[in-house]
Amino acid sequence: MNFTDRPATVDFTTVDPRYYSYLPIPLPPIILYLCLVLCFIGFFVGSAGNVFVILAIVRTKKLRTSANIFLASLAVADFGTCVLVLPILAVAFISLEAVITNQLLCRLFYHTTFTFSPVSIQHLILIAANRYTLINTSPRTYVRLFNRRSIPVIIFCVWTSNVTLNLLVAVFSFGTRRFFGKDYCFIDSSNFLGTIYWMFTLLYTFLSCFVIIPAFYVLTFRTIHKSRVRVTQEHTMSDLPTLGTGMGKPSDQPASQPRKARFSSSEVKLTKVNFFIFLTSMVFISPLFFLLVISGGQLTHGLFVMILLPIGINSTVNPMVYCGFNRNFRHAFKKLLRLKAGF
Repeated sequence: MNFTDRPATVDFTTVDPRYYSYLPIPLPPIILYLCLVLCFIGFFVGSAGNVFVILAIVRTKKLRTSANIFLASLAVADFGTCVLVLPILAVAFISLEAVITNQLLCRLFYHTTFTFSPVSIQHLILIAANRYTLINTSPRTYVRLFNRRSIPVIIFCVWTSNVTLNLLVAVFSFGTRRFFGKDYCFIDSSNFLGTIYWMFTLLYTFLSCFVIIPAFYVLTFRTIHKSRVRVTQEHTMSDLPTLGTGMGKPSDQPASQPRKARFSSSEVKLTKVNFFIFLTSMVFISPLFFLLVISGGQLTHGLFVMILLPIGINSTVNPMVYCGFNRNFRHAFKKLLRLKAGF
């Protein structure tokens, strides 16, 4: 992590202050080794886990629901994070200079990071909207919004828009600064595209994570609670003796049967699991958002590398959440493991 190519005698009072944004954060050896181990675990365990999620949804009929199709697409983004971002992140922990002085590697690092993270957030929005529509609207409305034709189109638009936008940023908003005979890459937030990109990213992330998704789940769980209260009250009333012609004498008319909730307990449980996935994602993504806000999008490269590690861990943890809280996913994972063991 040392800048060995730097001249031995340098008057740092004359060095461009922007140079210090490229310096790594000094880490004790034990912390550095721990970060590298987490990167390697994420690469192997996270990539395998997300492949299992995709295969489980494709091969298991019970898991081929509209909400799980969004989970499969989210698993693709998590897989990309584990396979592309985490290896470069491990190299950055060993030598940050090796990444930020290699123009191709630097662009790939930032392009993949700022593609997969927004895609993940947008899928969390779609999952929350899916749960809200299922619980709060009629079945006809739900089928009209989330069907076999609309879901692939929605997913295609999410991926295409994010890849295109970040590709434009990677091509037109990247620049270089020369220090000690080497070109260091950076995202130029001073030009029009860079400014719009950072403003949109910060506003969109804030509204998505702290307004839109929580509002969807609050309204969804409120409807679930009201439905349970109503069903409980109707069951209670159905157990009471009905009043006929005399006090305490049952009426000749049969008591009305209590209504059932219009959504099953499995759908409610799946909604809770999806909400837990959102909470875990916010725990890992929030540090990046708050630091971007505080710094106005001007993070040092060393700090950016440090706060990307939780995002990589989140991509590794998600398959464990699916398996731990959903019985159908557990059964599907076991079948896939037995199938692989058979070969």
